[in-house]
Amino acid sequence: MLLPILLFAMLLLPFAGALISQWLPEKRQDGFAAAIVSLVTAASLWAVFLGLGKSVHSNVLPWWPWLPEGTEVMGLHLDPLSIVLLLVTTIIGLAVTFYARDYLTPQNRYHPITGGKRRFYLWHLLFVGAMVGVALSPNFLQMFIFWELTTICSWALISYYHNNESLEAGFEALIKTFFGGIFFLIALIVLFVNTGSFGFDAINLLTPQLKTAVFILFLIAAWAKSSQIVFFAWLPNAMAAPTPVSCYLHAAAMVKAGVYLMARVAISTVGFSYGLGLLVAVFAVFTMLAALFLFFFQTDLKKFLAYSTIAHLGYIFLGIGLGVMGSYYGYQGAILHIICHAPAKALLFICVGNIAYATGTRNMDELGGLTKTMPLTSIAFIVGTLGVTGIAPLSCYWSKLFLMEGVIEMGGKTAVFLIIPFVAEIIIAFAWYFFIAHKVFFGEASPRVNTALKLPMNTKVILIVLMALTVIAPLVGLPLVKLIR
Repeated sequence: MLLPILLFAMLLLPFAGALISQWLPEKRQDGFAAAIVSLVTAASLWAVFLGLGKSVHSNVLPWWPWLPEGTEVMGLHLDPLSIVLLLVTTIIGLAVTFYARDYLTPQNRYHPITGGKRRFYLWHLLFVGAMVGVALSPNFLQMFIFWELTTICSWALISYYHNNESLEAGFEALIKTFFGGIFFLIALIVLFVNTGSFGFDAINLLTPQLKTAVFILFLIAAWAKSSQIVFFAWLPNAMAAPTPVSCYLHAAAMVKAGVYLMARVAISTVGFSYGLGLLVAVFAVFTMLAALFLFFFQTDLKKFLAYSTIAHLGYIFLGIGLGVMGSYYGYQGAILHIICHAPAKALLFICVGNIAYATGTRNMDELGGLTKTMPLTSIAFIVGTLGVTGIAPLSCYWSKLFLMEGVIEMGGKTAVFLIIPFVAEIIIAFAWYFFIAHKVFFGEASPRVNTALKLPMNTKVILIVLMALTVIAPLVGLPLVKLIR
């Protein structure tokens, strides 16, 4: 009885908090938002403790009058896969909430802010609530509702500064992800018309032809949401958003909703063809290589991290594709990468936010010698780099190991075709990350670095916590992915 109450509370709290925050004075916004997200995170950790290894399902709205009796519309569902997204969403959301307190201030040299926190926390709390909703959805209809809400929240937060760059970036993100949502909606219609259900396992009731069609419709929706090849331009442009928004968007929120959808489709359905899995894996590899190629043209640190995120989402799609082809190691690697990538990428974004806050620039050509004035940020960036590039024993080493095992498990020409670009991306990305780290953090201090501001203590604590999470993420993730069946 306690677990369903906890799940309902953590879903309701962010939405209630978003509404209440609009009645509070500006000076109380930081503390109130931090309290709400802290409660949500505590509830999620408690729920995970109570529900670990179980599959818990609770109906909230079992039917609507105009739908056939017995059609579930709204409910709550917790299983090992939803736990993965729930933990990432709430823990990174908490770190971002505390970080925003000191980033969105007049002291910020890159984007001084004198007001607007009420508007920021309205959309941020709604965003946290929407992602919790995606994680706890028991069917595709409810997931679609929260999925579309993440689109609206992303648009509002990317457009936060209200200058031309941010407004255009927010509109681009809205249009491209909404376009993907249309394919999700079509898949829902096809599913319900042919099965009378919105359930995750309803795809199993379709004919092989319709099953393939629904899979491809969901895949296009996920590609748009997760900024994969053809759709990927919106995510780098979204770096016009405040760094707390970028951090949450990349590490835990909207782009992870796309890969979560396909992970749910893959694990809930049997009988997808080998060719569909190969399609997902091939497009994932092409996305990795395209993002890698664009690394070399970036001078903005945040845009560089954006292309890195696109490549890492490609890793997850690769693992899901391998899972559809029959590789359980590949699928486990994909889910593990959701957990392992999150703290490392959040750490890198907050480091870049600190650099912009203190120096007034994110341009690599204007930076150098940051170890002299920002030693903790420098150490944190190196730890984050080791984490995302997969250096043992830090986070992404383990997920990349599983993914590589999954590719090898395929054998034959498929393994050769996938392993060569995958390994090449890992090696080149590692080299380029450290080239950038050497350029920005070592050598003579640049003029901007010499006049860098001191960071608030709150921000330093967040860096230390995220460094610790980058180390321990696999210890949490490995037991979880073993429970996914």
